[in-house]
Order: sequence, then C-alpha cells, then structure tokens
Amino acid sequence: MFYALLLSAAALAQQAPAPTDQPTIVVTGQRLQDYRDALARCLARHCPPNEDADATLALAEALFLNGDYHEGRDAVAASLRRNRNQARAYPEPVSDLYRAHTRLSRHLGQDIDARRSAYGILSALQEGIPQEDYRHFTARLELSEYLMLGGNYNGARRELNDLIRIARAAGREDVATLAELRMLWFQNIAQPESDARAQLLRMTRETAPAQRMRSTGAKLLLARIYRREGRAADADALLAEIGRSSAASGAHRRLISAPNYVLQVQDPNDINDNNGESIPTANVLSRMSDNFEDKWIDVGFWITPDGHVSDLEIVRDSNENGWADPLLESIRGRVYSAAAEPTYRLERYTYTAPYERVTGTNIPRRSRRARVEYLDLTQNEPPPVPPAAASSSHRE
Repeated sequence: MFYALLLSAAALAQQAPAPTDQPTIVVTGQRLQDYRDALARCLARHCPPNEDADATLALAEALFLNGDYHEGRDAVAASLRRNRNQARAYPEPVSDLYRAHTRLSRHLGQDIDARRSAYGILSALQEGIPQEDYRHFTARLELSEYLMLGGNYNGARRELNDLIRIARAAGREDVATLAELRMLWFQNIAQPESDARAQLLRMTRETAPAQRMRSTGAKLLLARIYRREGRAADADALLAEIGRSSAASGAHRRLISAPNYVLQVQDPNDINDNNGESIPTANVLSRMSDNFEDKWIDVGFWITPDGHVSDLEIVRDSNENGWADPLLESIRGRVYSAAAEPTYRLERYTYTAPYERVTGTNIPRRSRRARVEYLDLTQNEPPPVPPAAASSSHRE
C-alpha cells in the first residue's frame, strides 16, 4: 500500500541481498489501467470506505512510481472528498488517504495542501480512536517533520512536546525518548546557539541499561554534527562506542552524514535538514525561472559494510536529469552506520518548488526556492547482485 511507503518514521527491514538482475519498477500502461479499473469497480458497487481507500492507494502508488503525480494526487483527493466524513468509523483508512495526499502534495510543490493534510493524518485518528496509541504517535512524529520542513520550528516543537507528554502517560518511554531526540535535533538546526548540543552530550554519557536508546540516539546525532564540522575522528569515536550490536545483516542503516549540495544558488534562509534519520532535503534559490514538471529520478546504490556508498546509478528517470548532478555527488559522499553485510537502497527524488501567490493576482506560480523531495522505495523491490568485496574501498 502507498501509505506504507509514506511512513517516514518506520524502520524498514532489509532483505538479505540475492543474486537478481537490477530492479525494475516500470509500471506498464496496462497495469495502471488495471488499478484504475479496480477502483472503478469498487465505486460502481458502492464499496465501503476502507475498500475505497485501499483501491485508491494502490492506484496512487502505481501512478507515483510511474511519475504520474498529478493523477495520483487527484485520485487521492477524490477519495478524501468521498470519505473524509467517515473518519469516526474508518479512522485508519481516512488517515492513510491524508498521508498519501501529504506526500504527493509535497512532491508537486503544493505545500499549503500538504500541511493541511499532515494535520488530517492525526485528526482522522483522533476522531475514530480517542485513546492515543502507536498510530497517533507516528502521526505526531510525521506532523512535526512536515512542520519543520516548512520552517515552523515552534509548531514542530509544540507537537513533539505534546507527544512526549502523551507517550509518557501511556507508558511509552521509548516514544518519548525518540521525540526528545528529534526535538533536540530540530533545536540544533533552528537555534545553533542553544544548549541542544550540550544536552545531547550529557545523554551520550548515560550508562544505565534503561537509557541505552537515549544514549545511542544522542551519539548518532552528535556524530552527524561532528562530521558536518569536519570532526571525522570525533564522529568515528562515537560510532565505535555504539559498536556493531545493532548492525546485523538487514538492520536499518542510519544516515550519519552527507555532504551539502547546491543545485543553483543556496537559499540561506531555508532549513535544509529534517529529523536526523531520513535524507536531508536541500532548498535552493534559483535566480531564473525553472520548469519543475515531471522531473524525478530513481537512484539505486549499495551501502558497504563500513557505511560508504558504492555502485550508485540512476535506475530510472523522467525526461531530464541534469538538475541532479550535485545531488548524486552528495549521495556518493554519504556515510551510514556500519553493518555486517552490504545493503541496497532504492530512492525516489523529485525536483520541485512550492507554489506562491504574487501580489496583485490570485494566480499561484512556482517559487524560485527549488528543492528536492525524497521517498524511500527500497522495500518495494528486490536488490540486485551485491558489489564485489573490492567495491568497499572504491566509491563510484
């Protein structure tokens, strides 16, 4: 389902590499039509909201993979019009529709709609499931991320504070810890002069078994900060403390650092990082108008056991990928957490820009603040053959 792809807070299990061909994610016209027909049959028999949502999300996922963002977003929006009033009886299907609409809107530069739908993810759950649980916690984490991506640090902090309070009341100290770490990461981005780094440093020194998650998370975040500052030795020392206990084959590979990149002219007012776990989004200020329609690439690469990127290639793209050269160079320079085996990643990147209204007219136009939107596609496809052992030291 499309909503599984959109769950940025989830840790996705990697399958062991198997000797297969390069992944193929082309969605044929006939297959797309099959999804359209399935939704049409569902609506013709007046299917219940949960079946409507399932058929819609399956179509939207296929359309997204094929680069048909507008049709996918329109399909989800139509399902929301049919079902948004059914959240009390069908909270999860309606919430999933809002989640898909949020992601598609972000990739199309429809940031105002994306923000509204991000709130809808949580509100639909609250309407049908008053007692908050893991579903609400995930929605609150997502909402905080979208608020931060939009530069609304105070809103993101407010949502995370609410999550900490609610999670602790529910006995979920692990969720509260995750929210605390994310808030410190946001604080370090928005207010570098704050004591966020000092708090992270104190967390790294906690040795009680019950505080292992807090200590490990703080070390990972500090390692990212140190690498950004050119303190590679300090970052490596922190990672060595963590050890390889959680780096078994198939474990989630955490991004430790990535070189900054600029597509044209960097906008110094934009925040170009999010929650410390997903891939940074670079915002740029274009001095010339640009065409942001149908510009996306699917990038495949291996992460070697020592955490470096190998055998990177563009697996598929739309009609032009010249904009992506700085992005690809940044991906090649990434450092991930270590693991016992190489792991494969497949990622979608979309070149887009938000719409804005110009003084004196109600006609929205593209902003000159371009950006790249990201979505992990790894769980959808089997990996190709892993690189030879020599590739660990040779970065493509």
